[in-house]
Amino acid sequence: MNSKEIAKLAGVSRSTVSKIVNDYANVSDKTRKEVIEVIKKYGYVPHASARNLAGKFNKMIGVFITDVNHDSKKLRVIESDYFSPFTTAAIDYADELGYNVLVLVIDKNREFEKARKLLYNKTVSGGIFIGAENNVQEIFKLIKSGCKLVIIDQEKCKDKTLGKHIIVNSKNLEGAYNATKHLIEYGHKNIAHICGDMNKFSGLKRLEGYKKAMIEAGLPIENECIVEGDFTENGGYESAKKLLKNNKKITAIFASSDTMAIGAIKAIKEMGLVIPDNISIVGYDDIKIASYISPSLTTIRVSILNMVSIAVKSLVDFIEKDIKSSKYNTVPTELIIRESSKKII
Repeated sequence: MNSKEIAKLAGVSRSTVSKIVNDYANVSDKTRKEVIEVIKKYGYVPHASARNLAGKFNKMIGVFITDVNHDSKKLRVIESDYFSPFTTAAIDYADELGYNVLVLVIDKNREFEKARKLLYNKTVSGGIFIGAENNVQEIFKLIKSGCKLVIIDQEKCKDKTLGKHIIVNSKNLEGAYNATKHLIEYGHKNIAHICGDMNKFSGLKRLEGYKKAMIEAGLPIENECIVEGDFTENGGYESAKKLLKNNKKITAIFASSDTMAIGAIKAIKEMGLVIPDNISIVGYDDIKIASYISPSLTTIRVSILNMVSIAVKSLVDFIEKDIKSSKYNTVPTELIIRESSKKII
C-alpha cells in the first residue's frame, strides 16, 4: 500500500495525503478525518525518506553501541552492566519526547557502514555513539557530512572544521582522583590501578586522575602497579592476579570500573586474601550490583540516567532546533564509601 493507492481509496489527490501524513494545517477537518480512516484501515506507513522530502524529520534516533567487549559474544549488550541500562534509559527518555530508538551494535568487521546508511538515508534523524574509542575517524566523517550526533566518552575535539556535535562525559579525572585520594586518606601508600581500555577517553583520564592523586601525596608511581584491564570483568580478574603475584606490598587497588573491580574481587578471594583486611578496593560507576556484592563496593558514582537524559534531550534539540555550536557536557561524580575499603594503621 502506497500514498497513491491511499489517495485513490480516499478520493483525494496524492498531495492531500502527503499534507495529512505530514500534519499540514491547510486541509479541512472532514477530509483529514476521512483520509486518516483509510490510512488506519489499510495500515499505511509513510516511508521515512518521503517524509524528509516533504520537509519533516523522522522521529527516530539511533543508539550505536560500538566495539563492545572486543569479541563476538552473543547477548553482549544485554549482559553489560553499562550498555544495557544506558540503552533502556535512552528508550524511555526518547519515548517521553515522542521519539523511537533504533539500537545498532557496530563491530570492527563491518565498521560503521550500517550506521552511515541509517543516517544518510534519514532512517534515523540523529544518533548517539557509546563505547567508541577516542577520536574515531569514522565518527568524525559522519559529523563532517552533517549528521547530528552525540558521542559518549570522547575527548573534546580541537578541529574547528569538524562540524557541530555534542559530547557527554563523566568527570573522569575528578572521579579517579577522588577514588585514589580516598585510599590515600585511609593510610594506603602502595596503591595499584587497574586501567580501563587505553584507547578510550575514560580509560586515559581515569589513569591521569590516579596519577595526579599519587603525585600530590608524594607517593611513587610504579609501572608494575598499573595494569590494563579493558573494562571487562575478566580483565579485572586477570589484572588483579598479575598485580598481586608480582607485588606483595600492594594494600589497595583502584579499578577503573565496577565491572573490573568485581573481577578483581573474585581473584583476590581465590588467592586467599580478605577484602578489606588484606586488600582494599575501589571501583568506578556505581552499577546496581555494587551495593549488593560482599563486601559491598566502595566506588565513584556516576549517574547513567543523568548522562542518558542529557544525551537524548540534547540530540532532540539538535534535530528539532539545531544548535549554534558544538556542546561539551560533563556529569559530576560522587565518592560512595562502602565495605570494600578500610583504614590501615
